[in-house]
Amino acid sequence: MIIFKCVDFDVLKRFLEGLQKFLGDKCEILIHDFRKGYDHSIVYELNAQLSGRHLGDSPRGGMIANLNKDIDSMRESMIFFYPGEKGQLFKSSTTLIADENNKIIGSICLNLEVSDFLMAQNAIQGLLQYPSGNEQKEDNNNILTKNVDEILSYYMQETEQTIGKPMSLMNKDEKIRALDYLDQKGVFKITKASILLCEAFQVSKYTLYNYLEEARNTRDTN
Repeated sequence: MIIFKCVDFDVLKRFLEGLQKFLGDKCEILIHDFRKGYDHSIVYELNAQLSGRHLGDSPRGGMIANLNKDIDSMRESMIFFYPGEKGQLFKSSTTLIADENNKIIGSICLNLEVSDFLMAQNAIQGLLQYPSGNEQKEDNNNILTKNVDEILSYYMQETEQTIGKPMSLMNKDEKIRALDYLDQKGVFKITKASILLCEAFQVSKYTLYNYLEEARNTRDTN
């Protein structure tokens, strides 16, 4: 949690510029200012072309539901995964900014594109003959998430770890297997799941539901 003071902003920007350079071209950093509303909250960006964000864009996902609340219950930075618009997978850290009255007025978001790391992880696991993703999994019925966006992102990440590659790089059979897993986890009960999955798989909605139907038919015959 950060207490916002105007005199600190230049120091903060220089720190973030150094952090972004340190982490490299797979990292973007955004500052949101919510004091004038949420429609155009991004006031500062570093390498935002990585995810297609722009100055003046709004916050993503379930963040708006937390705005204007007292920051006491959300002092710790939030870490989560979410799919990018170009088939990437991002690991994101969001640190909320509070004013002198302890009310949330903004946030600093660090997004690291980790698709290559995920591919490398699976390649190393295969080389060292670690157990497969399915064998490693524990009972994840009690996932600690704050909203349905994070639940969907969690299962999308689990799917990529199980298949061994980002969704955008999967072939047809792998996408059908992935959809079978996601369907059994109930993600299609989430309102905007199909939109995000179409973006992640880089397929049309028509193709997505054709593949989903194939997955369900295969499951029913087994």
